[in-house]
Amino acid sequence: MPFYRYVCDNCGSEKSVFHSIHDTKEVRCEVCGKQMKKAISRVGVVFKGSGFYCTDTKNGSSTKDNFKNKTREKKNESAA
Repeated sequence: MPFYRYVCDNCGSEKSVFHSIHDTKEVRCEVCGKQMKKAISRVGVVFKGSGFYCTDTKNGSSTKDNFKNKTREKKNESAA
C-alpha cells in the first residue's frame, strides 16, 4: 500500500496517509477539521536495461554510430 499526500484547501496544511488505493474514506485536516484533497505528486521513475538511452534502438545498433557512418559517406561523396 502506498503513501498518499493530502492538502487542506482551507488552511493549507499537508498530511501523508498510508492506505489502499481502493479506500474511499474522507481524510480530515487535523488543524481545522475540513476535508482534505489528494495532491498529485511527482513519481521517480528509473528505467533499467537496454533500450532506454537516446542512442539505443530496437535492433541494438546505436543511432550515434549510424550518424557517424552517414557523415563519413557524405564526406566521401563530396570529396569524389
